[in-house]
Order: sequence, then structure tokens, then C-alpha cells
Amino acid sequence: MRDGDMLFYGNLYDELEEAGADVFWEELKRAAAPYAAGGGDRARAAQARVDETIRTLLARDARFGYPAPFCHKGCANCCRQLVYCTGEEAREIDAHCREHGIPIDYARIERQLRYVDFDAAGDHTGATTWDDQPDADRSCVFLGPDRACAIWPVRPLVCRAQLAEGTDAHCRPHNGVPDPEAAGITYVEVNYQISAIFTIHRDSVKKTMGRLLLDLR
Repeated sequence: MRDGDMLFYGNLYDELEEAGADVFWEELKRAAAPYAAGGGDRARAAQARVDETIRTLLARDARFGYPAPFCHKGCANCCRQLVYCTGEEAREIDAHCREHGIPIDYARIERQLRYVDFDAAGDHTGATTWDDQPDADRSCVFLGPDRACAIWPVRPLVCRAQLAEGTDAHCRPHNGVPDPEAAGITYVEVNYQISAIFTIHRDSVKKTMGRLLLDLR
């Protein structure tokens, strides 16, 4: 969610109202600090922190008897929507694909972006007709025929944080509008981490992963 120069991930905007401004900004700054202090590998380090945060919180939930996320190799409904990432993540993906000989279907990315609205600055406006494109084009270019992610080690932050509860039947939004039946496992700690990074990289995040990869050709 956009709020001026802020890019809030997940339901973090609701946290601003619930926690109060002082607590909210302190938590956001705390989440941003390790990333802002990081070096050239800070994108990978941030992904590792998000992974570890999720593992820790899922283990805590398991101790209290909550079910594990539905997500597993092959469910992949979340892989059929528009993806955002930072410019640093896009460069990591590009380098990973070059190193491992993973092809990038640039022609499909170009077709997909015809269904995404961009302003004069090349930023996604939030409007999309993604689900109006041919079904064969809707999935991520890195989703393989086995319905597995071809770039799993360097997949973007947003792909790491999507956790379905109970079923994947309602994971996909329709033209940017979430399915009202969707039920996900969300952690405010992760929302803070991703929101801090997205805000630092708001200029690249608003381009979408597809456009960033096209620029790196």
C-alpha cells in the first residue's frame, strides 16, 4: 500500500492506527537499521532475516497448536500475479539466472506489462487488468512446468512472505483486488521489515519486477 513516499506492505497501515505513531515509527526504524547498515550483499541478508523471522514465528505458533501454512511446492497460485521487488533484488535475480543458465522469457514479460498501468515516470499506478490476459501468460516467468520456482534461492521478499492458511484456492487477487475469501498468515514483524526496505527502494519497487528485469537485459 502506498502512502505518499511510504510503501507499506501487508496490513502495516492498520498497525499505525492500532499501535500509535510513536511506536509505529520506532519499530519501522528498528526494522530499517540492519538493512541501511548492510553492505553489497544486503539484499540477500534481508531475505535471510525475513526467512528466519518467519521460521521463528511459525515455530512459536506450532507450540501453541496453530496449523502450519498450506504452502508447498506445486501449489503456486500466488505465482500468478504481479510481482514487486527492489532494484537490488532484480539484479540478484538477473545475476543468478546468468550464472545458472536460467532463461528469462522477456517476450512474455513485455506481454504481461501491457496489462499493467504505468504513469509517465514509469511507475505502476496500482491499476491492472492482469487477469484479462491469456491464461498461459499470467504466471511468473520463473514458474516452471513442475509448478516450482526456478529462482527459489533469490526469490523476492514478497514471495517469501505470502503464507496461505488452510487452502491456496483464494490466494490470487483478480486484477489487483484480493479475493474476499483469502485467508493468510501475516506477521507484523515481517510487514515492518519489508515496508522499511520497500520505502528505501520505493523508486525501484514501483517499477515492478518485470520492468526492472527488462531494464537489465
